[in-house]
Amino acid sequence: MLSAILLLVELEPKDKNKFETLYYKYRQRLYNCALKAVGNRTDAEDVLQNAFVKIARNIKSVAEVDSNETVAFLTVIAKNAAYDFLRKKSRLSEVPLENAEEISDFSYSMENAVSRLEYQAIVAVIKDIPSPYNEVLFLHFVNDFSVKKTARLLERKPATVKMQLVRGKKILAEKLSEALYD
Repeated sequence: MLSAILLLVELEPKDKNKFETLYYKYRQRLYNCALKAVGNRTDAEDVLQNAFVKIARNIKSVAEVDSNETVAFLTVIAKNAAYDFLRKKSRLSEVPLENAEEISDFSYSMENAVSRLEYQAIVAVIKDIPSPYNEVLFLHFVNDFSVKKTARLLERKPATVKMQLVRGKKILAEKLSEALYD
């Protein structure tokens, strides 16, 4: 897959090395993210390839390969590639009215679409929460990192991260209720 991506996107030698490092270091993590979003291996591989094409096209946005920002950036690209894939897939599939089972599947797809829109709205609210709570909430809930891993990445004690999660969730709940009732 790497060689196919490199054929699609022209990179300078320095950027090509950075991209290859990102690919080998993060492909399994991004694959797992894609698999979680789309639900099957074949589609997850397609999503992964699309995500890495987007990463290659935006390689200048990656300052350091081993930074928390890079992990978050790559994860967001993979999730967005999965959502794009699901949107395209739902647009391409037409549901015959004679088949009740397919209509049920379509309803499920619509529920997923609404859930994805809600998810995107929640992520936007998390980004607006002041630091350090936004970092902890983003890593823990969006990237699905454990408290321990979040603490390690942010170089904080797990107890500190837990407290920041509690306070951050409270702020998030307030902001979401403001958004709902405004």
